Amino acid sequence: MFKSAFKSAIRFVAATALVSSAALSTASAANDGATGRVAVSVPALHSLVSHLLAGVDSPDLLFADIAAKNALVPDTQGRTKIDTAKMVIWVGPEHEPALAGLRTIDPAASTKGLTLTTSTPLLSLPGTTHGERVTGIQDQRFWLDPRLAKVAVGRIAPNLVRLYPDHVERIMDNEIALKKRLKMMEHHFRHTLGTPVGVPLTVPESDVLYLAWRFNLAVPNCPAGAKTVTSFKHAPGQDYYFNMMETVLADLKACQV
Repeated sequence: MFKSAFKSAIRFVAATALVSSAALSTASAANDGATGRVAVSVPALHSLVSHLLAGVDSPDLLFADIAAKNALVPDTQGRTKIDTAKMVIWVGPEHEPALAGLRTIDPAASTKGLTLTTSTPLLSLPGTTHGERVTGIQDQRFWLDPRLAKVAVGRIAPNLVRLYPDHVERIMDNEIALKKRLKMMEHHFRHTLGTPVGVPLTVPESDVLYLAWRFNLAVPNCPAGAKTVTSFKHAPGQDYYFNMMETVLADLKACQV
């Protein structure tokens, strides 16, 4: 009898949460006359969000190249995407200077902006003269560590569920599949790079800090890998993140040789 009552309570709480979420979504749509849409800052994050929204919606990409994200303000097209979006997913002001004044650009940004670096562990970049001394400047490219990419996915998914209450199951299934793929990719990196078991090495001068730290790279500097990470050369979309990481892996393996 207790189990039956407990299950009924759980179903009631879940139903209440979904109804509340749907009500908020309906109210928001009534305010702006649009269906739920998501804008994502850079291709790597856009790729992960595209995976989460597969079969649900297609997120907008704000910055397809480095120059755009480093501009003082978004261009007209980017501004339109921000204005019409119900959620803006970005790294943070240090990584996308064009969005540093997001609240000024869009007064609603404080409620619809999802800044990932506010709750994601970041590594500190080394000093140029003393590699063992950190500068206090953090490497914003946390997604280069597959485990941190999973952390970000775990934070993004619940926010998408609130935005798309009619697609809860699909987004949750996509989240499970994406996390599994990220885990498999980490194992693939370890096998390919011959990562030894143990505590990660200190590699403060690495051009690809997260990868060198996570996979104990014997050769910390890999200009080819660093160039791949910052080039935005792959076509944006669902496959961007994994295509980029495979290219970086090939570069890192070449650096080892």
